[in-house]
Amino acid sequence: MTVRLAWACLSILPLLAGRSAAAAVEDAYTAKQAGDYARAITLYQSLVAAEPANPAHLYQLGTVQGWAGRYDEALATFRRGLALAPQDTDLRLGYGRVLAWSGLLAQAEAVFRDVLARQPDNLDAQNMLGRVLAWRRQFAAAEDEFNRILARAPGNTDALVGRGDVERYQERFDEARGFYARAAATDPASEDIRKRLRGVRRAGRWRLDAGFRYSNFAGGARADWSDWDAALRYALSKRTGVSLGAEWADRFALSDVQYTIGADRRFSDGFSAYARLSATPSADFLAEKMLAAGATWRVRDGSATLPSTLVLADYRAAAYAPGTAHSLWLGVTQHTAHHVAVTVKGLTTRNLGARWTHGWLAQLEGEPKDHWRWRFGYADTTESLASTVIDFTRARRTRAVFADVYYEFSPVFGLRLGLTHERAGGAPDRNAFHAGCTTRF
Repeated sequence: MTVRLAWACLSILPLLAGRSAAAAVEDAYTAKQAGDYARAITLYQSLVAAEPANPAHLYQLGTVQGWAGRYDEALATFRRGLALAPQDTDLRLGYGRVLAWSGLLAQAEAVFRDVLARQPDNLDAQNMLGRVLAWRRQFAAAEDEFNRILARAPGNTDALVGRGDVERYQERFDEARGFYARAAATDPASEDIRKRLRGVRRAGRWRLDAGFRYSNFAGGARADWSDWDAALRYALSKRTGVSLGAEWADRFALSDVQYTIGADRRFSDGFSAYARLSATPSADFLAEKMLAAGATWRVRDGSATLPSTLVLADYRAAAYAPGTAHSLWLGVTQHTAHHVAVTVKGLTTRNLGARWTHGWLAQLEGEPKDHWRWRFGYADTTESLASTVIDFTRARRTRAVFADVYYEFSPVFGLRLGLTHERAGGAPDRNAFHAGCTTRF
């Protein structure tokens, strides 16, 4: 009797183990879908420990780690899975997604293109390739990718949302609204799509930028400065905009109002330029007239090892009563992994005394998410960073540390805050606080 009971218990152990494993898989999946990523990761890690050669468990673990923002762990998990199953499409797609989320866009693009080389009709790979191209600001290529999907599957929700995002990134809100509305009709239960649609509902071709800057000087050596500025831009087309702006500046117990008209154009995804002309009717300290023009040229799209590189040029000529002064900024921006860019610029200035001076600026910019970004930098020049004023009469070195952050509460409204500390030889230190907002309608 005892032997038969023991044998019966041993015989049902595999069934119990099978039910236990199935229950663990179900529990992990439930936790993942509920957003309890910490519990889901723990459960999937237990499953991987029990079956280390099971690619399905590694795929699920890597996916949840990616959703939780634990990108390095997720990439390691997917590499482990691909070592076991190099041709597994789900593992390759999951690996590409995490590369994209972590900012390694060129590597992610290579993964998705490799999948499409083997499976040209893989919609997941096509959709992710379109998103990566959009994040790399290759908008024309992203549009083409999403359009190819929609030509085959007009109701593909991911492609409709992606196509809408491409339009939104280019501030073409009318077109974005149309794609989001189509996506919402296809998937009416999606809160993410409804949120996108609400965000662009009031957006149009107009954009208003307004700001305030307040400066005080160490020891109260000078009276405080204050500046107000506003600029209204209208998008004439997908690539061209015109703007009208004004700045009110109070300094030295005097007030100046400067008016500006401008135009900007994106000639291609890799080249854009702008020009502005300013005038001050009764100029006490601002330039009587000022011309500003510049361009940005993407000289390389980037690779798996080195992301894109931009060349920057900005020229300004300011006419004062005694004469005209000139400045030229030339620089390079190198994008790196994890949504960080390094910019270095050199400055050449010809002041009112016909003296040539030089300076430089270096800054770091980060965009951890598409709705907020930060900037930190240092400048060593003969030019003040105070608003749009160009103090070409000074010959003293001016060193400044500056930082700011921009947060986009919705596609139609964002807020920026910043601080500047400026030290000029022979002059009191200047501390400035500036705040501004952007709204679209």
